[in-house]
Amino acid sequence: MSNHRRLAAFNREQSLLSTLTRRRFLQFAATASAAAATTRLTACGSSNDEGEVTGAAVGNSTLRVLSWPGYDEPEVIDGFKEEFGVEVEFRTYLGGEQMLQFYNQSPQGTFDVLIADGEYVERLVALDALEALNPDDFPNLGDYYPEYQDFAGFFHDGEMMAVGARFGNYGIAFNQDLIDPAAVTSWDFLLEDSLRGQVALFDWYLPNMGNASLALFPDTSNPYDLSDSQLEEVRQWMLRLKPNTSLISTNIQDIVTGFLSGNITVGPVGDWVIQNAIADNNPQFTAVVPSEGAIRWSEAAAVCTGAPNPDLALAWVQYMTRPEVQARLANAQAYKGIAPNLEAADFLEQDEKELLGYIPAPSDPDKLLIEVQLERTFARQLPVQQQEQAWQNIYNEFKTA
Repeated sequence: MSNHRRLAAFNREQSLLSTLTRRRFLQFAATASAAAATTRLTACGSSNDEGEVTGAAVGNSTLRVLSWPGYDEPEVIDGFKEEFGVEVEFRTYLGGEQMLQFYNQSPQGTFDVLIADGEYVERLVALDALEALNPDDFPNLGDYYPEYQDFAGFFHDGEMMAVGARFGNYGIAFNQDLIDPAAVTSWDFLLEDSLRGQVALFDWYLPNMGNASLALFPDTSNPYDLSDSQLEEVRQWMLRLKPNTSLISTNIQDIVTGFLSGNITVGPVGDWVIQNAIADNNPQFTAVVPSEGAIRWSEAAAVCTGAPNPDLALAWVQYMTRPEVQARLANAQAYKGIAPNLEAADFLEQDEKELLGYIPAPSDPDKLLIEVQLERTFARQLPVQQQEQAWQNIYNEFKTA
C-alpha cells in the first residue's frame, strides 16, 4: 500500500471520531424541497457498477456550467464530452460575489451545474439554487481527505448540497532570491518597512481580511467570528499593510507578471499563484503557511435547481470526483490547486507532485506537505457577527487609502 493510501486509511478512521454541526438557513419547506430533489436526481437514468450515471442514460444534450476558470480546460472537460457524447458550455467568473451576480441575473434553468466556493454554498442554498445530493451516488468520497468527506460548508441541515473538487491556501508567496525564507514566519512580516511597494494581493476581502484576523488572533477557532472591537483591529492592520501594497488584482496573470518582473517580491497569494508560471521554471519563488496559519479556499461542484439536464448534471458532478479528473484540475493552467481525492496523486507525474506538494513534508516525513498545510489552514467563511457589508466597507477603505 502506498504511503498516501495508508495515510488516507488512518485519516478516515480519525474522521469517525469527530462530528460537524450544520447551520440552518431555510425553513422546513425548503428542506423538504431539497430532499425531493435528491430523490429526483438519484432516480434518473441508469448507472454503472460504481453508481455513476452512464453516457447512455443522459443522451445527446448540452451541459451549461458556471465556474471558476480551469474547469473549462480541455484536459479537464474533454473526457466528459467524449464519454457522454455531449457539448459543454461554460461561463466563468472570478470571486464568489461575481458568481452570485451571474447566477441572479440569469433565469432559473440557465445553468445545469456550477462550481461554488465553500462559503457561498450556503448563500446559494438560501436562494433555493441547489438540488440536494445523495452521498451514495459518490463512491469516490471514500478516498477524500476526511476534512472534505464531511465538509460543513457543503451541507445544509444534514443534506449534502455540493461535492469538493479542489482546494488550496492563501499563504505567503515570495521570491527567496530577494527574501530570506527564515524571515517569513509570521503575517506581520508583510508590515516590514523594507517591503514598501512590493506586496501583491488577490482582490477579495474574505481571504485578505481572514489572514489579517489570523495575524492578530492566531488562537482563534474561526478567524471570521470577530467582535466589533476585534474587527477594528483588523481594519488597523490592513491600513498598516497598505503602504507596502502596490498591486491588488483579480487577474492572476497580473500577479504572476509582477513576481516575474521583480516589481512584486511577496504577497498573501499562497501556492495557487506560486504553482502557476512562476514556479514552473523559476525555483526562486515559493510559498509558506506562516506560524499563525492561513486561510484555505475550497471549491465544490453542485447541481442547479431547475437544471434542464438533471441526469447529465449529476453525471458531471460525479465526474468531478474522479481522481484522474481532479489530478488534471489540480494542475490546470488557469491556476493550481489540491485534489481532495487522495487517489489523484496516482495520476500525477513526479514533477507535478513536487510542484503541487504531493511530497513528504520536511517537518513530518510521515505526511505529505499538502496534508500538513491542510492541518494548519482555516476554511474561508463569511463574517459571523457582522453583516458582510461591514467587512467590505473596511476592505474598500483599505483599497482607496
